[in-house]
Amino acid sequence: STSPLLIPEYNDNETEIDEPTLKKLLDNGVDEVLARHIAHLFIRDPLVIFSDRVKVRDDSTTEHFENIQSTNWQTMRWKPPPMESNMGWRVEFRPMEMQLTDFENAAYTVMIVLITRVILFF
Repeated sequence: STSPLLIPEYNDNETEIDEPTLKKLLDNGVDEVLARHIAHLFIRDPLVIFSDRVKVRDDSTTEHFENIQSTNWQTMRWKPPPMESNMGWRVEFRPMEMQLTDFENAAYTVMIVLITRVILFF
């Protein structure tokens, strides 16, 4: 994003990245912030891949990317639109693995609803 609201201080976590992936993305004109995010996803191999899905055409499906992305379990996940779809970009909120009380479960749910409304408003 080129928004003035996105300042470097908001993205100051040092995370492990896959250097060859980062270099390839940057050399092909991908924005540095997005390139670092994707290069971080490639620090691990996918956990599961079906033998008949190893050799699929990346120009007609996003299966390989989705496989890498979905095996990196994060609290929030950015989801690109399916190929040949009018659907826009999506954000997936994933719940914490365990909340200690019913109150914490309710608080998390309310917070996600509020965050979603802010995203939709802006």
